Amino acid sequence: MKRCRKTVVLPAVLGGMLALCACQDSVNTLENMDKTAQQEYVDTRYFSTDSYCRDRITILAVNKTTTDSGLMKFQVQIRSNRYGFWSELWSDIMGANPYHISYKVDWLDAKGMKVNTASSVWLPEILMPGEVKYIQSVAPNANCRDFFISFKEN
Repeated sequence: MKRCRKTVVLPAVLGGMLALCACQDSVNTLENMDKTAQQEYVDTRYFSTDSYCRDRITILAVNKTTTDSGLMKFQVQIRSNRYGFWSELWSDIMGANPYHISYKVDWLDAKGMKVNTASSVWLPEILMPGEVKYIQSVAPNANCRDFFISFKEN
């Protein structure tokens, strides 16, 4: 009797786990290998105190430009690392799918002093497994010379 129960329960549990993963929404991307855009990449230094957020998003690139009105503009390209069978299964079990983060942008003037802006508040962002997002911000005035962006898990 016990052997029969094991042969029924084990496949049912495995089937249930596979069904959970089959319901996972993930994003697949395709990009041009011959890049034609002329991006000005920013060298970055990433400091993380939150291993959950650090392990779940990757900063792919940070680039900057100047708007037509002379204001600094930057873009951060991030990707959700929550993809793959075990990661997706764990995300479904823990209710962490899609992945919710928040970010805030702080601008600095020429002397390194923080400039208070409307974008200095935490803004929500939702990432599907494997999804690439672009976060952009434009300096509030021409005195802004530098920036930093902070991320946290919701």
